[in-house]
Amino acid sequence: MSAEINDFLVPDIGYLIYRKCTPTWEIAKNEISFCDITYIIEGRGIYTINGVQYEVKRGDLLCIPRGSIRMARCIVDDLMNVYSANFKLYDMDGQQADLPLPLLTHIGIKSDLVGLFRELSNAWVRKETGYHTKTRGLLLVIMHRLYELILLKKDTARSDYRVKKAINYISENYASNVTVKEIANLVGLNTVYFGALFKNETGILVNQYLTQTRINHAEDMLQNGECNVTEAAERCGYSDLSHFRKQFKMIKGYSPSQCLRNQPD
Repeated sequence: MSAEINDFLVPDIGYLIYRKCTPTWEIAKNEISFCDITYIIEGRGIYTINGVQYEVKRGDLLCIPRGSIRMARCIVDDLMNVYSANFKLYDMDGQQADLPLPLLTHIGIKSDLVGLFRELSNAWVRKETGYHTKTRGLLLVIMHRLYELILLKKDTARSDYRVKKAINYISENYASNVTVKEIANLVGLNTVYFGALFKNETGILVNQYLTQTRINHAEDMLQNGECNVTEAAERCGYSDLSHFRKQFKMIKGYSPSQCLRNQPD
């Protein structure tokens, strides 16, 4: 599956539940007008979706698209506990959209994801002031986590703590003369081992990550009209303007001057 992610989707939640199924629990056959995400925490069950039967188990994730005809029942000797969210997704034009996720995926039990679903369910049940904003935000975080696990094939929750520390350091110090050796010393590793660990975790070299971070910040500054090209270079740690222009063009595909000209009125 292609990792095509729409970053401009807004959920409208209709129903949320942490369900401990009873032996007689079932979902009658019906056509849904919403997206259904169901995360199986314990047990097994049978879902029939558009005429196809699926046996689901602990660690499975169902993403049932709107317009599907579904029905479900328990397996009596292994009752399910599930988190389930029913919601509609809208794009920036107000049109309904679907999650770009497969119908059934085994993702295992992820403690952070379980925690997010728990917080989402609790916020929905309590319905305190502002809960619509909170639950939409939590569902978006869950969606992003699922994108990582299923589409991008990476599990950031399992990232090495030293790489996380390095990334945080780069985020806070990108404008200074940061070196790989300095960061390696910070996390207590020799430079060669740290470089290999960082690439294994992120897929790119430390210097590449640092450069991308600097250029992304520079692009934001230019697009917002916050400063000119020379100022953006200086604020992002570049003393050599021509080197900045070259790296900007290499990463973004256009010059920083073009970025400045294309800022909105």
